[in-house]
Order: sequence, then C-alpha cells, then structure tokens
Amino acid sequence: MPVTSLDRLVFTLNDSVQASFPVSVSDTTWVVYNGVEAIPLDRLTNSTYKIPVFNGTMTLRDGRSGYWTDSLRPKTKSGSYRIPFELRTSSTSPPNISIAGHWDVWFGGQNSGQDGAASAQLDLRDSGTSIEGTMRTTTGDYRYLSGSFDGTSLALQTFDGAHLFYFNATYSEGQWTSGNFYSGNHYHTSWFGAPATPWESSVRLKRMTPPVDSLIVRFIDPGGKPSQRSLIPEPNHITVVDVLGTWCPNCMDEVRLLTSLDMENVNQLSVAFERPDSVALAYARLKTFQAEMGMDWDVVLGGKANKKVAAAAFPFLDRVISFPTTLFIQHDGTVHIHSGFNGPATGAPYKEERAAFQRHTTPSTSLENR
Repeated sequence: MPVTSLDRLVFTLNDSVQASFPVSVSDTTWVVYNGVEAIPLDRLTNSTYKIPVFNGTMTLRDGRSGYWTDSLRPKTKSGSYRIPFELRTSSTSPPNISIAGHWDVWFGGQNSGQDGAASAQLDLRDSGTSIEGTMRTTTGDYRYLSGSFDGTSLALQTFDGAHLFYFNATYSEGQWTSGNFYSGNHYHTSWFGAPATPWESSVRLKRMTPPVDSLIVRFIDPGGKPSQRSLIPEPNHITVVDVLGTWCPNCMDEVRLLTSLDMENVNQLSVAFERPDSVALAYARLKTFQAEMGMDWDVVLGGKANKKVAAAAFPFLDRVISFPTTLFIQHDGTVHIHSGFNGPATGAPYKEERAAFQRHTTPSTSLENR
C-alpha cells in the first residue's frame, strides 16, 4: 500500500554517502519501508527499537539522531558494528525518469573483468513514483532496491536489518558508468553496467543418487556434543533440508517460502551455520529466529558460518555453493539440490522458484513429471 507524508530514515555511510528510506514513526513502533517491504521495529526501551529477524537495534540519542547496531556481526577492537542515522522531515525528491531495463554488471570498474562473465545483472523497473528492482547473481539477489533516477544520476539502496547497501552511477549512452557500491561503512567497490538480455530464470536442481548410508547430517546438539540423524524419509514422504544462516537475508526469504508451501508428507529440518563461537549463544539465536519466522520444524546447529564446514556436515555433498542450499530427499535416496535463491524482489524468477519448490516437495510415488 502506498504511503505518503513520512519522515525519512537517513543513514550516513561516510562523509559523502547517505542512504535514505521512508519511515513511519510512533511512540511504540517504527515502520521502515524498504521498497515494497515494510519492516516493523518494536520499542524495547524509551530510546531503543528492535529490528525483526536479524536481532539488531535502532537507538535514539537525542530524539532525531542515533545509530543502527548490527548485533550479528562480530565485535571488533572498536566495538559493535554501528552506522549513524538521522530522522528527517520528508523533502522534495528528485524527479524520476523511467529507466526500466536489464544491465550486466561487473564489479571493480569498467576495465576489471568485462571480458569475462558478468558478476551480476541489474534489473530495474519504474513503479511510477520511484525506481525499483534488484541485483541478481548466480546464487542469490540483493533483495529490494529502490531509489531515483533524474536522467543522469542513479541512486539505489536497500536495508533489511542485516545489510545496508547503496549504489550510485551515471547513465551515459545506455550504460552505467562511474558506479559505486557501498555495503554499510565497511566495504566499497566500483561497478560498470552494460545493456543485456535478461538472464534465463529457469530453476535447475542438481540430481544425485548417493549411497543410502551416507544420507545423514552431522550437527552439534544444544549441550555442545556431536550428534547425527538420518535424512531418509519413510515411504511416501520426502525430507526437505534447508542449509542456512540466520544472518543471511536470502535465507530469510527462503524460509518464508517454505513456511507458505503445502508440506503434506514432508519431513523438514533446518541446519544452521552461525557466527557465534559459543554453542549456547548460537542456539539462543536459533530459538529466536525459529520463533520469529514461524518455523514449526526442528532447527539444529551445523557449526560455524562457513561453506566448507557446511559441506562437511553432509557426507554425501562434496561442497556447498551458497547459503541457502535446499535439499529434497526422496525415500529411494534420490537427492535434488537447489543452490542459492531468487527472492521476491526478482519477480518472475521468484515465481518459478516457488513452483519448483512445491514440485519437489511431492513424494516421487505421486509425482508424474518433475
């Protein structure tokens, strides 16, 4: 639903870069609008508001300014990861000119790899009041991007509680030049974009038939002891395992999809790979994530947030390409592997993703055509 007359939440990434989002402010709740996504923040104290799912906080210092704390990032010598913000009254936005289209993107600048495969593809559409879209990679997407284009300069941003991204670039002869990409206040690179045919969005799953006795997962129980469980479902059932991290926005979108599907005759399990060294802290985080996401299945700790560690938890896998990875395991031992995720910001690819997930959660005995 469109919203008007909102204040702005303005993050300061550095001396020259700010990322701005509409925000509705009340005494008990803030709602941050990240493109079409509404993120409610509930008040914890008079000056602190909680970010859902990713457990961060927004803290006011003087009623109009403060800082966002990303509590999932490890602390450094300088302390917690923080980015300052201000609440500002809405002001006139720059005019928007339609710039819908698709561009292959190379990070690192115009001359840093354009001869090779593109790093990502930028998909833009005109919503009528703003520029919206996403950046897609082979393993995931940058979720909802929104911003403005005045005929020359593009500005896009996204915030989900775990990531704060900002893109800018200049439009020249159909290409994006002099682009900058900022992730919070800790990372920057340049980028270049050239017109492209939209990437194929068909969903392909890798099929394998490993030895049945290898279909187990190794994990750490809440007491810190190594444990394992079989992943072979009973007849006429299927096991769905999502390999995730609670710090991962694409994983959040994948879990939301899983909770919305018809899961009759499905055994579900989530195996999480987390940042805390402490097993107790990791399980506390998993419990919070499980409750906030409405997951009515088991969530266990696979180990540290690392792809090699994740692969080692599953004897039948030689590698894990990305978080999330989703495994669909039939009773006969057939495994279909889905790496990465096209989230709702991608539009048509997300619809194809959803259809593929629903198709592969059907036991093979009743599945005529996969």
